[in-house]
Amino acid sequence: MKEEYNTERRRGLITVLSIIAVLLIGVGIFFYYSFFRQTKSELIEAVPTDALFLYEVNDNASFSKDISPLLPYFNELFALDALPAFETVHNALPANQYDITISGHPIENGTVLLFNTHIDKASFKRLLKALTIDPANCETFEQQKIYTYGTNFKKLYFSFVNHILSVSTSMDLLKKSIIQHRHPKNLLSADDFKKLYDLAEKNKKQNWLFVNAAYVDGLCDYFTQETAAKIQAFKAMSPWAAFQIRFSNNEIMLSGYISSSAKILERFAGITADSTIPEEYLPYHATQYYKLDLPDYDLCYFTMPQDTVHNPHFMLVRRDTLGHGYSPFINDRQMEDLMAAYPNGVFPITDSITLPQGSIFDTTQYKLFTIKGNHYLFAPSIEAFVLYNQDIASNGNISVNRYYKLAKGNIASSNIMEFTYYNPTEKKSLRFKLSDKGKASRFGQDLFIFSLSCNNIAEEFASVNIYLNFVK
Repeated sequence: MKEEYNTERRRGLITVLSIIAVLLIGVGIFFYYSFFRQTKSELIEAVPTDALFLYEVNDNASFSKDISPLLPYFNELFALDALPAFETVHNALPANQYDITISGHPIENGTVLLFNTHIDKASFKRLLKALTIDPANCETFEQQKIYTYGTNFKKLYFSFVNHILSVSTSMDLLKKSIIQHRHPKNLLSADDFKKLYDLAEKNKKQNWLFVNAAYVDGLCDYFTQETAAKIQAFKAMSPWAAFQIRFSNNEIMLSGYISSSAKILERFAGITADSTIPEEYLPYHATQYYKLDLPDYDLCYFTMPQDTVHNPHFMLVRRDTLGHGYSPFINDRQMEDLMAAYPNGVFPITDSITLPQGSIFDTTQYKLFTIKGNHYLFAPSIEAFVLYNQDIASNGNISVNRYYKLAKGNIASSNIMEFTYYNPTEKKSLRFKLSDKGKASRFGQDLFIFSLSCNNIAEEFASVNIYLNFVK
């Protein structure tokens, strides 16, 4: 009996101690997030976790100056039309170099910005005085004061919490930011974001843009359903992307990383980035091309402007350069039979030929092909071949096009995947891909060159470069 009594007593003691331990941990977490951590929060701790994008501005002077010529496009794509109002508040702060975050959040079927920067109590008091705001004229929320200020641009709401000045045009968003300060989880709680954020923190001299995959949904509103479906495929690649962002007159350069998913690693395992674009086989007037290196194929797709409605698609597949045969999708005997039956060198695609499938950008039903050096060239019709041959004969290949050189000069030299859109003669071909909203936008009207490339895939990150050029 005594032994049973001691056993029960030990069990009871363990239960009581466990409860006490849990309570102590809970109390410790409460005090940490309520007092100690809140002495001075990091800017990221004030950003609600539903952010669609986040600018980390480490050089505010260059950011504000260099982005000015491109603001019409950023206003449409990132709702930065509130930036002048934020600048009014920022300029009222004591002279200093401030780290700044600008995040975009979905509010009432739109995107609203939240501006955060570190200041001290003395600077905040001077800010209120500079803006002629009575410190007593405020609203209280979660024991924090919210002030209202009307600029020549927009009405702003701002608060000062844990040495962070937070400003927004939305009261609801500012309240979410105040709540976020006390929440034990923030954006850094997501491993995919934290890895990219830690990478960016190693280079504080650059301005950074973080983009959530959910941002793609809003971007697709500018495009037709067919084009939007292809853009949506990028959502599965990585939950977040992080880019060093630079501006130059009418150009935007983004250089950064996405998290390498298992799907990406499986698809591109063992592939070395290749600088080879089959330039000699791409016509001068190609409006876009897409290069993709795969274990079994090296592919390159491109389109040409035929008229105001049609843009025929072509596909180039590199032949076996080791001399072992024609291609994995057609054997020597099949090729010999086709060459004997069609001496003009243009061959039909028979049922026995299985074409490679590797592009989210191309769903063309190819019907004919020919041999161009060490490549096969596929086309949907004989008329497309005629258009291709005429352009090559009259204008040469894409390597002599200065816009192609401009695009290539602003992305990595060697890439596993590379997509470039441009129109070397007139800004019309993009309109066929745009929705009514896209056609009415400055972005849709002025975008002249767009390049997206991936040049290195490692276990954790894939290197991505984006280049945009606008012509007004």
